[in-house]
Order: sequence, then structure tokens, then C-alpha cells
Amino acid sequence: MIRTLRASAGVMGAVVSLLTPAAAAPFKDPPVFRSVNGLLDIVMVAKAQPIEAINFAPPNSIAILHPTGWVYEICYRTAPYQNGCPAGSQTSSEYGGIRLALEKGDLLKVRLVNRLPRQNPAKVAHFWNMNRASIPDPDGVNLPRTPTNLHTHGLVVQARAPSFYNRTWGDNIYVDLYNPANGRPLPQPHMHGIAVEIGVLDYEIAIPRNEPSGPDWFHPHVHGVTSDSLSSGLAGIISIGHAADYAVFKGAGFPEEQVRHVTLKDMQVLAAGAIQFQQGTANPVLPVANGEVLDDQQDPTFCAQFPTGAEVREGGCPGVDNSASGGSNYTGGRWYFPVSGVVFPSIDVDRRGGEIWSISSIGASATYKLQIKDNEGGYPILTQLISVDGVSVHVPRGTNDGDKTTLGNTRFTVVPCPGPSAQTGSDPVCVKDFVMMPGSRAQLWVTYRDKDGNVTTPPANGKRATFQSMGITTGAPGVGDPWPAVDLASVYFGPNDTADGATALVLNGDALAANAPQGIFVEPVPYARPAPLPRGCAALPPGYRRRIYFGLVDTSNSNVFGLGYEMIDDKGAVVPGSSRPVTAFDLSSPFICLPLGAGQQPVRETWEIVNLATENHNFHIHQTKFRALQPGAAAGSPLGPNMDPTVGAGVMEDNVPLAIAVPKDSVRAKVMNQQNGYCTIGQWRNGDCAMSPQIVEIPFAELGEFVYHCHILEHEDSGMMAKIQVVPAPPKWRW
Repeated sequence: MIRTLRASAGVMGAVVSLLTPAAAAPFKDPPVFRSVNGLLDIVMVAKAQPIEAINFAPPNSIAILHPTGWVYEICYRTAPYQNGCPAGSQTSSEYGGIRLALEKGDLLKVRLVNRLPRQNPAKVAHFWNMNRASIPDPDGVNLPRTPTNLHTHGLVVQARAPSFYNRTWGDNIYVDLYNPANGRPLPQPHMHGIAVEIGVLDYEIAIPRNEPSGPDWFHPHVHGVTSDSLSSGLAGIISIGHAADYAVFKGAGFPEEQVRHVTLKDMQVLAAGAIQFQQGTANPVLPVANGEVLDDQQDPTFCAQFPTGAEVREGGCPGVDNSASGGSNYTGGRWYFPVSGVVFPSIDVDRRGGEIWSISSIGASATYKLQIKDNEGGYPILTQLISVDGVSVHVPRGTNDGDKTTLGNTRFTVVPCPGPSAQTGSDPVCVKDFVMMPGSRAQLWVTYRDKDGNVTTPPANGKRATFQSMGITTGAPGVGDPWPAVDLASVYFGPNDTADGATALVLNGDALAANAPQGIFVEPVPYARPAPLPRGCAALPPGYRRRIYFGLVDTSNSNVFGLGYEMIDDKGAVVPGSSRPVTAFDLSSPFICLPLGAGQQPVRETWEIVNLATENHNFHIHQTKFRALQPGAAAGSPLGPNMDPTVGAGVMEDNVPLAIAVPKDSVRAKVMNQQNGYCTIGQWRNGDCAMSPQIVEIPFAELGEFVYHCHILEHEDSGMMAKIQVVPAPPKWRW
């Protein structure tokens, strides 16, 4: 549950226009910056800017407000020490984000410039102190200066810090970049980073030649303000390679011009006036100064979860008054859900072969349950699942629908694909709806289908549909967050949308290739050199696994999240001395250190992930992907415990929703409710709350220090994150 009820950072300021709201615009892909000759070299300026796509009319006013968000201004770099974009050369990302189009083997160079505004110290202190009150955290005093950095979410790349030979950064989150105009940060025992930079920060990120093709994304990752940054708009997408690398239509690679890049973000805009907050039993009124609300965390109860009466929700929903139940009064406000930066756009699917929709959920906290609904028949239009989290799927022929559902980890409602399927590649997977938690990506083949799921050509006048989020509660009633139902876009299937008899795309997925010889999760790490192991760092013994707990540091305090840890031996017993209680993120205390395998080959580990809550969390790990395992899976199944390189992983992902804990009986349910809906590790062990762990196999193929965490970013900012370190294998011979 998102308990820190704060209004979105999108209300920090507003530019007023007397224009009337514009009609819904056609969908437009995010602007693209492409690599040339193996290099993409850009300047990226993080700054505040009015969001023109959002036209907000305050109550009793004819004025239109364009709330101020945070965006990236990007241009190609033409000089080594360029710190901005010349007039006329820049492309501001707006709220939908920019796409960085890269090829396998490319080098991505970014000069990141921080021009973000200073935040109100009272606002930041209010959030930080409430969420980390039990943990000494001096770094909180610097957060109002709005530090930033860059994380390439989903890329299997090195988490490199600067060295004597290369002073740039890789995809390493342990650095904070400050805007000099906001004042220099105060010297503190740093809780987040190993380095502080002022003004500019240079990155060089080498894309491996065997990086999976597909959609990934980028965003800031400074602990404590990550949620604020994404709520305000700081996120964009990355594409590696092309759909033709893995998808085939009628014997040819799927055309790139028929791939639609869909970004999902959301912004809560408040009516003018004070905002009420729930903090225990008190409801203090937080002041507003110069249009800036003193707190900015999203509230999932901003709108009613479902529309009532004749209410039409095209691209957003109206704020409601929750003060009677101890919440906030959002009357007069509006929650916007732009699609690629446009509020309720129109999407035309009117070309031979339909389209691949590459959908990225790149907001801070919202969860979507998505479908494309036929307006006339009211049924969900089936789509074919192409990729998950940037890796194209490869499901072995004959895999049953139950295993297909398990591969999707409850994210996708899998149904049988009607009609004959292609005789090569992987078995097609059809879905009628799917869940996207923050950070997740999915690619789908979208072409018109009838109520029975059969691919068919629309009539001469076309067919109308609606791309919508159906509304979803992420947890038990009264505990989980009630994310609202909203119509996101209008869809038109035109008569040129014909599949010429095809019932599915042929897929040659990277979920197979990445785990086969020469794949990124098999091939030796090219830059790794043997080195002595750090003290306490050791390989996981054969048959052992790690267990991670998602919970509260103190079940009497619902605002401090954390992760627990223990090692399980080959008999299923906890290894003595390995247990650590649920602990909030602490850079100085890594839970896990592991070496690569012999010959610097990637090493695979099995993890059990236990959710101690009656609300969903979303497990995410940096620098790698993982696959679901199922005890007792049949031989040849992609869910089996031993990777078969001829079968592959079926589906690989970098985030997965965690099933909720269920109290054993009403007595235990009452105890858990008194504990803010969480059980303790001890209660889970003795069966007071039932939760089958999510079991995953994780291949580690990159060196460096990185993290795993909940990708509901309010939870991550509040401590639900831990450090991991991967080091080279030691020398074979010792002198």
C-alpha cells in the first residue's frame, strides 16, 4: 500500500493559458535519437518544463493550466565538454519521453546535465522523516537540492564506476549529480552514493554484441527521490535492435515502421488550495507556497476506482474527497494518464500485418490492467505476446496453456490461440488482458480479431475499439492499492489491416538465444579478469539457494520498508548464521556478494522471493534478467530447474509481481491487520501466513555493484532495496 499520501510533483508550478482544451490528438511515437556507426553520443539536460499535453482547467476558472513537470532536453553532442543544447538543436522529451535507438555492440555516451529546480525542504523532510524515522539517515538533508543520475533499466551491461583508465561512469547508480544553482551538498556520511558530482556527469555504456533485442528504458535512480523524479516525468525508452530480429510475418522480418512505441505515465494535478494528508490519526494541512504543494507522493485513492453513472474517463479521472475516511480532498483535481505524452490519443491500425505495440510502464507507482476492447461487441480483442521486459519469448512447441500462464507469472491472462499456428519458431501465446506494474514492458502483435479470437479483416468502414486500463487492486481488500479504471486511447482498425491468412507471427526469441551458446547468459564475460575474492564473498554451494523477504522493518510502522535474507541449503534448511532481518537499504551493508563461474562464465543462482505482505510488491533486479522455475516441472519444460539450451527460458523478465501473503485463519488475519497487513519472518515460517515463494533462476553475466528492489518506487525510496556485488572468479592457481 502506498501509505504516504502526497500529491504528484506535477503540481509544483503551472503556466497559465487562456486557450480552450484541444481535442484528442493522434498518437505520436516518442522522438528518436539513433546511433550512427556504432555510436550514440548525446547531451541530456534534466530540467523543469510546462507539460503542454496536459490542459487542466481549475474549478470556477476559464484558464487552462499546463503543470510544470521535469523532462529531458536532448541533442547530439558536437563538442567534448558541451553542457547544453544549442538553440534550435534540442528536442525536449515532453511527458511521453525520448527513444534512444541502439544496435547490438553500440556505445552509448551521455553527458548528463542537472538543471532541476531546488525543492522545498519542508516537503522533502516531511516525506523523508516519516518514512525513515527509525533509521539515522543524514543524507536526507541533501535531497531538497534534487540530485539525479541515470540508470538504463533492463540493459545487461556493466555496473562500472570510474577507474584510472576511464573516468566515465557505466550503468552504476551509486553517484549523485547536483545542480550547482541549488547549492553544494553538505558533507554527510553518504547513504546512497559513493560519489558526488556537480553540474555534469559523463556516462559510457557499452551494449554487448549479444544483448537481447527489445524495449528497455532509462530513468534517475537516486534513493529517496526516485519516485518524485518519475512522477514528474523523468523517464524515456531504449530500443535495442529491431523487431525483425525475432518476429517474422509471411516469411519476412516484421517491418520496423509498424512497431508502435507506447509509454504509460501518469500525473496527478491538484485544484488550487491546501492538501489534506493522513498521518496516523491526524490530518494536518500542508501549506502551499508559490503554487507548490509541500508533498508530492502519488495517492492511489485520488480518483474513485471505477466510474459511476454516465462518467466518461477518456485519459483521466476526477479527484474525489476522501476526508470522511481520513484521507485527502482532491475535489477539483484530475489524474491524467497520457499515452506516449498524449492524453487519450487516437490510434489507427490500418496496414497489412497489423502492428507490434511495444508498451513500457515508466511511471513511479501506478499499476495497469490493460486490454483492447471492441466497442461494438464489448469483448477483449486477443493479442499475441511477443516479448516481456525486453526479451522476445520462445515457448517450446506443445507447451500447455497452464505452463504458458506460469511463464507469465500471473501478469498475462493466457487463452488458446485460435486457428493453426506457424510450424517453426516458438509456440504462440495469446492473451486477452495483461497487468503492467511499474517498470514492466511487453510487446504484443495487434491486429483485428473477432469475439472468438480469430484474425479477420475489418469491414470497409473499419472497427472501433478502446485501449483501456480496467482497474485493479494490488492486494487484499482494504490493504492493496485501488488503481483506477481509465480509457487510455481510441483505436481504429481499418480495412487495410489484413493478416493474409496468418494467425500468428513466427518468433525466434531471445529467451532461447540468450541462453544458448554465444548467448549473453552463457558466453564468458569478456572484460572479466581473475582476481582474489573480497573478504566474505563466496560462490553459492551446489544445491543451495537464496531466500529474499519483502516486508516492513517494524510491523508497527507502515512507512519503513525493507528486505530480509537467508541462505537455504540443499536439504531445504536455513544455513546457520546466514539470516538477516528485514532491513532498510544501507549502502554500507551488502546482503550478497558472488563471483562469476570458472573461466569467467556467467553463474546461475536460484532465489526464493517471499512476500510478507497482503499487498503486492514488484521484484526487480538490475544488470540481468531471470526466469520462473516450477518445482516438479516436466522434462523439456522451460520451467524446469536445469536450463536446457535447446529449450531456453520461455520467458525472461526483469521484474515480477509477488503474490500476497494469506493469513491461515481469522485469528491470524486480525494479528496481521494489527501489523499493517504484514506478517513477520517467524510467522511465515510457522505457517501463520501462507505464501508460496516466487522461485526464479537468475544468471549473473555482468560485474559490479548494483541492487535489487521493489519497483513500486515509493517502496524503494522507503527502504525496500538491497545491494548486490558480482566479482570476477579467483585465479585457478594460487602461488
